[in-house]
Amino acid sequence: MPEGPLLFPFPDLEMAKDISGSFQPLKPWLLSHLGKGRATYPAHPQTTRLESAILAWAADLEMSKEHLQVTVEATPGHLVGLFAPQAPWNVLLPLTKLQMILFWLNTVDLGSDQPVGHLIEPARATLEGRKAPSGGPDILRPMASLRDDIIAAGGAALLPGFTDLMLGFLHEYTHRQAWEGGDPLPSLDRYLQHRTRTAGIVLGMWVQRLQPGLVGPGEELPEPLLQLMKQGSLLVGLDNDLHSCHLAADSGERLSLIGVICQEYGIPVDMAFSCALTLNAVMRYENANTAAAICADPSLPDAVKRHAQAIFYWVDSVYTWSLETPRYGRLQSIDGGTGQQTAGRT
Repeated sequence: MPEGPLLFPFPDLEMAKDISGSFQPLKPWLLSHLGKGRATYPAHPQTTRLESAILAWAADLEMSKEHLQVTVEATPGHLVGLFAPQAPWNVLLPLTKLQMILFWLNTVDLGSDQPVGHLIEPARATLEGRKAPSGGPDILRPMASLRDDIIAAGGAALLPGFTDLMLGFLHEYTHRQAWEGGDPLPSLDRYLQHRTRTAGIVLGMWVQRLQPGLVGPGEELPEPLLQLMKQGSLLVGLDNDLHSCHLAADSGERLSLIGVICQEYGIPVDMAFSCALTLNAVMRYENANTAAAICADPSLPDAVKRHAQAIFYWVDSVYTWSLETPRYGRLQSIDGGTGQQTAGRT
């Protein structure tokens, strides 16, 4: 038997056109299948307050007009209200700041021609509190503000792990920049590792440990919770890829789940969408089993089981947000709805 994937020539520019062109006619079918078996959730009562607070925060930090525009389009307060509905205000606000930092990094700061590596050491110094973020990249100011909020909420013990996660996120973007710059696209296995880290979800789950009743700062996270975090992060990344692959292709990005699947198996774009949906379904099944095993384990304390439920809640919450946010053109729209019931949503 031959080893390795079957590879056929697949010109990158044509692939990008095919991804974008295939998405629109497939959209109702794609979103219908992606939404099977999911719950969708109503907006948090603090959503409007969070959105106002984060926009004022960005303005106070004198972020650029481009950053402010992304803030409006991303609706980070809506996102955070969905995935952390039980969190108090002093946890909701830093979580919203973090999501906005990740949106800014992804959309503005890591999308330029400047090497991503220039952010890694300044970000480390800022998060460790060793250096005032003056004169450096704009993104350092919100990072410093987030660091101060975490400390004020009693989470100083979270910062070393959070710093490692943020630096890992930035480091992965150095690889992404190389792939976008013309290096050979990664294998599917390598891409899934990359997407687990760049989805940024583990960063948010780490900060959510400020929420009372979970495994908090200074406590050790059991391995099953770490596994659940990674699974959830990859799932959110896969959902995001399927929701936004057409936008990435339109903007000329080479790297996408669909493109990597085409390369890995030598198949056309429309078939790659089916493969991506299957991969997503398998990962959701594995994620649900991990969460159920944690909650059924009599040796684990109640805080760990509550934490598992909070982590598991993230995936469908982010999915709900992605259907509604202007960032993805409000995917659930009249011209291509999901075909699913959304009772209980506002």
